[in-house]
Amino acid sequence: MAKPSKSKQDELIGKEADRLHSIFLELPDNHREVAKELIERIAFMTIQLQILEDTIKTKGPTYMFVNGTQRMMVENPAQKSYNTTMNRYTSAYKELFNLLDKLDGGNNDDGEGDGFEEV
Repeated sequence: MAKPSKSKQDELIGKEADRLHSIFLELPDNHREVAKELIERIAFMTIQLQILEDTIKTKGPTYMFVNGTQRMMVENPAQKSYNTTMNRYTSAYKELFNLLDKLDGGNNDDGEGDGFEEV
């Protein structure tokens, strides 16, 4: 995805936010307000990550920096932004799914366990 215009980005963010809101319809009102803010941030980060991924695919994660006679391989700023955003994106998603977990009563036991059960 080439860097879309602001209006196109707003459209993509809106579609992603709508998709996420549809997943969290069952949340009680007090959780839905918290979820709304997280969903808006996650939708924004999703689109930004897609743009950064395209930039990294096109230009690579590193490039040759030249300053006079000095030459060195440096990290593409898009790569650094991607890594930082991805960490925050993962944390935000975790918080959002914690709200769902609370709705389920904190019981995500599917019968299989995670392999770390207490003995």
